[in-house]
Amino acid sequence: MHDRSPRKNLASSNHKADDAVIEELTRTTGIESQFLKGFRAGTGNAHSRPQWASPRCPTRPEDIAYSLFGVSGLHLPVSYGKPAANALGRQLAEIISQSGDISVLDWVGETSPFHSCFPAHITSYGALPLPPHQQLDLEEHSSMSGESTSEALQKLNDSLAKLPLPRFLNRRLILPCIAHRVAAVLLKEENQYACGYTYEIQASGLRPLEVTLSDKLENATIAPPGTLRVVRPWHSKLPGPSAGLDTPAAEQVLFMLARPCNAILLTELPRNEFKRIASSAFLVAQPADVTGILESEVGHFDIV
Repeated sequence: MHDRSPRKNLASSNHKADDAVIEELTRTTGIESQFLKGFRAGTGNAHSRPQWASPRCPTRPEDIAYSLFGVSGLHLPVSYGKPAANALGRQLAEIISQSGDISVLDWVGETSPFHSCFPAHITSYGALPLPPHQQLDLEEHSSMSGESTSEALQKLNDSLAKLPLPRFLNRRLILPCIAHRVAAVLLKEENQYACGYTYEIQASGLRPLEVTLSDKLENATIAPPGTLRVVRPWHSKLPGPSAGLDTPAAEQVLFMLARPCNAILLTELPRNEFKRIASSAFLVAQPADVTGILESEVGHFDIV
């Protein structure tokens, strides 16, 4: 039971300046102190906003998403009587359309009927991304000559700079990505989570990685060529191409791509469309070596 009695004898009349009050609010709400002290409505730090609302249990499920419209600075019509997943999907689609913020794609759980890249429930944002694994040692894992590496890096940087911004149009997510083709998918015999199927995925340019799915993949021994991709979503606001095409900026891209990241598993559909395969845990992609980074496939995917 929370103590709801008025607070007295505070060090400051401004509660935002009282560290004890801010600390208790952060502990209770899960909202970081910097947002409590200097909050501005908008789509910045987009992943944080659904995370704040994920523990809520409103009378109407769709009110979880609607309560975030103002917090996110969005002006959308409220429509009751439709699935709550639609309300959340409309919000996430608008965030991407206005800001291109791809952090809202970091979630685990069940896929939304609104769109495969969005979660069915806002509780999917309650889980925090896994801590990063060890970063690749660029010097140790480089098998290319210095001149070849510089040329390949400049080419990669140029390709990233030319990518379009992420956008959501007619229920399609146009997502710029760094992609890795899946060569093999192996079903592991033991599943420590006991709530689905754990696979080892072998993708070009990446170390073998694990993914836990609620549904069993078909033909999960050798993936048909080109049907599955492990992709890293990209945005021009990320460090690198937006800083220019000089060598220091290109090197910044390489150092950033050498870090492990949360990735997305896509399956190819007819008409050059793709669909996200939702996972029960974060899919952490780690580059195998510098060559794998420099030879990555760069492009945009139409995801439904």
